[in-house]
Amino acid sequence: MIETKNILELFKPIVKEVLESMLKEEREIYLENNPPTKGNGFYERDLKTAFGELTAIRVPRTRDNGFKSALLPYRKRITEDLDALIRAMLISGMSTRKIAEVLKELYEIKISYANISRISQVGIEEIQKWRSRPLMEEYAVVFLDAMVFPIKRDRVENESIYVAIGITPEGRREILGYYLPGGMESAYNWREILQI
Repeated sequence: MIETKNILELFKPIVKEVLESMLKEEREIYLENNPPTKGNGFYERDLKTAFGELTAIRVPRTRDNGFKSALLPYRKRITEDLDALIRAMLISGMSTRKIAEVLKELYEIKISYANISRISQVGIEEIQKWRSRPLMEEYAVVFLDAMVFPIKRDRVENESIYVAIGITPEGRREILGYYLPGGMESAYNWREILQI
């Protein structure tokens, strides 16, 4: 059995990719609203999350230095809000509208509803791209496991997130997929997942 901590570590590359895409879209919105300025590359920063430390996150800049991301905590290296957002998006049983509501609640009125929808849509597209990527034809070992997370829909309840992890012939671990059929872990849910 693979520990939950190790499974979360495997999610770090996709979390970083999704976050960077959302930051770029956030800067794009800023540039549209501030036409005299232009993009000015990126700077890197690290951030501690529930998924582990994300290193060398590429944060966009503008020439006027006016762009400040609402997604990243200012002058903080640790975030809980962003974890909640990324988990909600990774679970992906949520609609764009629901993710926009989560963003609006987490970040108050700093971003318009239309812009929140636009930023969250970029994140969803990145996750969908990752979920539909081609997999290797063969893995040396495949592990199936479930992690329990508190998930808020109408109310907060513990639900299992089912994860398939493959180990390549070279020994590299890779998340093959994750599923949220609802409720706690059961043989019925595993059977449904394995028939996909």
